[in-house]
Amino acid sequence: MTNNLTTTVLNPAAEGTAASEKLAPRLSGLQGVTVGLIDNHKGNSDVYLEALAELFKEQFGVARVINYRKDSQSIPTPPEVLDDLASQCQAIIHAVAD
Repeated sequence: MTNNLTTTVLNPAAEGTAASEKLAPRLSGLQGVTVGLIDNHKGNSDVYLEALAELFKEQFGVARVINYRKDSQSIPTPPEVLDDLASQCQAIIHAVAD
């Protein structure tokens, strides 16, 4: 017996066009730099970022680390938080962990 069912698969992703952006210039080093760390609120991301902050300070001479933890991994970092971090930091890292 033959089954004549048809399955349609839909892709729920948005089909917008990507904006063309320039990359920020690379830092010559981390000595004396302020680094922003964005914690996405997933399991162990805070543990990872705490260890990363210490490594940056001890081994690379980072002067200051500013931490921000999102309220939920399912929402983007608010634009005002990104603007604030960008005004204070020379580098920003967004961490994802499980």
